[in-house]
Amino acid sequence: MARNRTSVPSLLVLALLALAALAAACASSPELPAGLLEEPSAVEENTPLGGEALTQRKLEMKRAYKDLVHFHVTFESLHQRKDRNGLILFSEFVQTYMGSHLAPLLRNDWQSEHPEVMGLDANLRFIQADVLMQMNDPSAVQDAIDEIERRFRGRENMLVDYPIGDQSPLGQALSVLRDRKWKG
Repeated sequence: MARNRTSVPSLLVLALLALAALAAACASSPELPAGLLEEPSAVEENTPLGGEALTQRKLEMKRAYKDLVHFHVTFESLHQRKDRNGLILFSEFVQTYMGSHLAPLLRNDWQSEHPEVMGLDANLRFIQADVLMQMNDPSAVQDAIDEIERRFRGRENMLVDYPIGDQSPLGQALSVLRDRKWKG
């Protein structure tokens, strides 16, 4: 009987080839799959939420409002102490927060008309404009005022929490905001 003898080096080569084939099969490219980082379409962005998603959005908006109120208080303190370095550093932080967290939250049009969140949406926009005013950014304040006017046209009697700590009709709050913008 002839015995089939396979040499150790040939077995090692076969094992290495099998491992290389497995590694190549499992390897992926460093690129992300198509569509993973795409921005939502206009239809997706403007589709009103409901149920748990709406509840989650309301919580996010309430949290952002509280954050902006705290930022407002911090800016007042920094202005009173005439802390220029603190103002610069804190303004950079707030600018980043507004760009990464607040802007995506306020991007959707539907929430300015949805009965459950339109008040929160308006309040967030007013406090954002006020904080931008404290950051000495009049053009951004004007953009915020223009956006409030566009989104809430015809609803000037809706109550909003502005000036901070008070409630007033949206039209009156816009007048106060415009006056404060020019007075500094």
